[in-house]
Amino acid sequence: MMFEFPGSKFRFQGRKPIAVEIIEQEKQNTSEQLGNTEDVEQEVTEDDGFEEDLIGSLKIEKINLNGTVKEGSTNEILRDYIGHIEETAKYDGNVGLAAHNRGNKYSYFARINELEPGDEIVYTTKYGERKYIVDTKKEILETDWSKLEGTTDNRLTLITCIKNKVNQRLCVQAVQE
Repeated sequence: MMFEFPGSKFRFQGRKPIAVEIIEQEKQNTSEQLGNTEDVEQEVTEDDGFEEDLIGSLKIEKINLNGTVKEGSTNEILRDYIGHIEETAKYDGNVGLAAHNRGNKYSYFARINELEPGDEIVYTTKYGERKYIVDTKKEILETDWSKLEGTTDNRLTLITCIKNKVNQRLCVQAVQE
């Protein structure tokens, strides 16, 4: 069975990741609990400093990367931003990020192939700033979603295409310091 994430260029064959099933169930539960939401008003209590859909920033000094992270992983978003893979955590857990590495004005992940275990990554959001240490770097199949599944630790998973390897992706994972 082929599964595609709505609004995303990512897809894989097989069963949905557990995280997606949990998110879908939580959405359904929330909708059922709220019932009629026409009378519900949401009050904004503070300005988090980010525009709508902007999640935060990613900084990797070793490769001179300093980019803005935006919700979504469509080609439109990846033209100008580092995309947050919607089905992954935004701060606690496994945060999935994707970006182009060539052929665009902003090819944020052009040099992530230079990262090695021990290199530092800083991820800043409205929830705070965390430092991560690169743990692994490997080539994976474009259908391998296991690296984006939920984790008990806090980690970043960076994914980008590999030149001349259409069905492969470079996956760099870093764990919280």
